Amino acid sequence: MYPKIERVFLACQDTYCLNVKSEPFTMSAKLTKAEQTRRTRCAILERARYLFATKGYAATGTEEIISELGITRGALYHQFNDKLGVFKAVIIEAYREITDYIQTKIQPLDNNWQQLVVGCQAFLEVAQQDELRRLVFVEAPAVLAADELAKIDQYGFGLLYESIQMAVAEGQLNTIDAEGFAHLVNGSLNELAAWVAQSDEPERLKKAQSLVETLLMRHRS
Repeated sequence: MYPKIERVFLACQDTYCLNVKSEPFTMSAKLTKAEQTRRTRCAILERARYLFATKGYAATGTEEIISELGITRGALYHQFNDKLGVFKAVIIEAYREITDYIQTKIQPLDNNWQQLVVGCQAFLEVAQQDELRRLVFVEAPAVLAADELAKIDQYGFGLLYESIQMAVAEGQLNTIDAEGFAHLVNGSLNELAAWVAQSDEPERLKKAQSLVETLLMRHRS
């Protein structure tokens, strides 16, 4: 949630996929081997994401992922090792989209405190966005270990932590430990998001947003 941080993605090729998602999966003799590899990777991710979001991880087989793409199981294993590797890549991409969504919400705001509050509330909004809701708040916690999810969320947590540090430095937030408070807020957000994801009711989202704002306001200097 901080414009000052330069965004550094995890070392993988999936940022490329953001630019080719809408293109049909076809291979051309004009493509280099590297480009063919990237296109294959992106096609697998796009197909797997749809299946994981609609059927769930457990109900999705590797054969179903590749059957409509005209690629071999070996090609999938070469890119991701196994189905779990595909799922991790899908979740990493989903977390990037969440961060991008939050950035669009806070970008017009100049005040760090407003960015902190609005950024937290924007995170909760994602919990009622159909595809991301199931991927991030239902499937990911059920499939991935807590430490694996923490690694995936490292960038987002870093933004939250820095915003809290900035609020403390500016005299806007009173806490005995900024890092500990960042973990408190992050944990609260994850639990609230899981709660919000269980319902389509806008009122539940509003309650969750009010709760996190209250948590922050009670520590405001």
